[in-house]
Amino acid sequence: MRRYAETAFERMTQLSKKSNLKPIADYGQAIELDPEYEEAYYNRGSAKLNLGDHEGAIADYDQAIEFNPDLAVAYRNRGNAKFALGNKRGAKEDYALADELNKEH
Repeated sequence: MRRYAETAFERMTQLSKKSNLKPIADYGQAIELDPEYEEAYYNRGSAKLNLGDHEGAIADYDQAIEFNPDLAVAYRNRGNAKFALGNKRGAKEDYALADELNKEH
């Protein structure tokens, strides 16, 4: 199933470049095909973060982390979203987790 989701993800990315479809919808379709596709959650979270949807970004980063707890960049970006929402303590915790994971790898 993962390979089908990856193929669909690649096709949707190419289609998005040609037709200016929103990446969030593309990543959502990839997630529908494979609900455990952590890269799609991470990428959709990043797209939401860039659009200022901090709560949506956090939800997607939470999912990415659930499926891949070693994804340091997801912790860092989730920290950025928390910081933007005024949750400095939560951001600091995420930054510390990201730093720790980066040291381990």
